[in-house]
Amino acid sequence: MKNNITKILFISLISLSVSLIPKNVNAEKSAKELTGNGSITYEVSDFETPPVDPEHPEKKVDPGEEYTKTTGLLRFDYIPRLHFGAQEISSKDQSYQVNAQLFKDDTEARPNYIQVTDNRGSIAGWEVSVRQETPFQNEQTKNKLLKGAVLSFDKQWVNSTMPKETQPTVMKDAIKIDEIGASYPIAKAEKGKGAGTWVVPFGSTGEVEGQEKTLTPLLNADGKPVTDASFNNKPIYKNSGIQLFVPGAIQKDPVKYKTVLTWTLSELS
Repeated sequence: MKNNITKILFISLISLSVSLIPKNVNAEKSAKELTGNGSITYEVSDFETPPVDPEHPEKKVDPGEEYTKTTGLLRFDYIPRLHFGAQEISSKDQSYQVNAQLFKDDTEARPNYIQVTDNRGSIAGWEVSVRQETPFQNEQTKNKLLKGAVLSFDKQWVNSTMPKETQPTVMKDAIKIDEIGASYPIAKAEKGKGAGTWVVPFGSTGEVEGQEKTLTPLLNADGKPVTDASFNNKPIYKNSGIQLFVPGAIQKDPVKYKTVLTWTLSELS
């Protein structure tokens, strides 16, 4: 099977034309009824598909400007940036939960997610994978690397307004990225599946039937919600669906450590 690696986008434009073609009938019948033909033509288009609510995909949302997308007939509509917040330096092993997705509109906090649209019309299938390009690092400090830090994705599921029988499949087990530069599969749409727009959330608010709750509010020392000024002072939630494990034994400096994730959307043929 040949894989063409893509990062692309698209939507369907519908045109409707009706032509009136009278039959060769007698004058009396022609005066009373006529027949006509109807047709519909679908054309592919790369119009942008906005991000949607991962738990209510019929609703558009505004996640702000901090996300990545691609263009084309098969595309990523939304790839988040992951933030684990400020943490105290610890000599003990720690697992940090990612900050859940917030929105500029009135949508409540949601699990972090990716969004894919396939409007090619071929229903040929696609696959999403993720690769960590570098360790968590900071070149401007003494201890440049978070050695042994492992990023993990869990509780993934799929959602869409499309028919359930056409849904892609996701990895059932937790995905632990313990090898830098290696690709890890996230979701796959076999031939005949995955058309339209699909989201893959990592976790849930607990309001979706069958999905385990992974979001909890972040509270300060006084038990009050911590808010995010960049999202209209909405309360911050933690999402255990995505975590970062950091060994306690490694040396850490009081700086920000970053990594790069590459999300790949592969076209199956």
